[in-house]
Amino acid sequence: MSSMNRLRGLRALLEDVVEHGTTAVERVHRATAARPFDVLDHIPPVAPAARGVRLIHDATVAGVYETIRQVNHLVGVTLAAAIDLYDPESPDPDGERAGAHPGATTDGEHHAPASGPEPERASAPGEPGEPRG
Repeated sequence: MSSMNRLRGLRALLEDVVEHGTTAVERVHRATAARPFDVLDHIPPVAPAARGVRLIHDATVAGVYETIRQVNHLVGVTLAAAIDLYDPESPDPDGERAGAHPGATTDGEHHAPASGPEPERASAPGEPGEPRG
């Protein structure tokens, strides 16, 4: 297994760990917060206010944990793209190597791409392309 494939696997594993860990923490958070809200629901003078606070709490909790999941997914997609870009052996959807872009070399070095067609070089006498006279 290549080191790039290991890196891809590690990225996927970390994304899954954050996804499932977030879901587990959210479940515990909701269960823990439900206990005092359930008690307050049985106290008539505070029950209506407690229900309003519970709605706001639950919406906030849902938003925070969903944001964590979305950021985790975005980081995963970004890392996957970066790994594919760095890996010169990774094919892109067009069938070219993902690392093959202007300035990319097979040694991993990057050089500035040429800014237009190469200038014509004057041939030395006797070289191919030089008219004989």
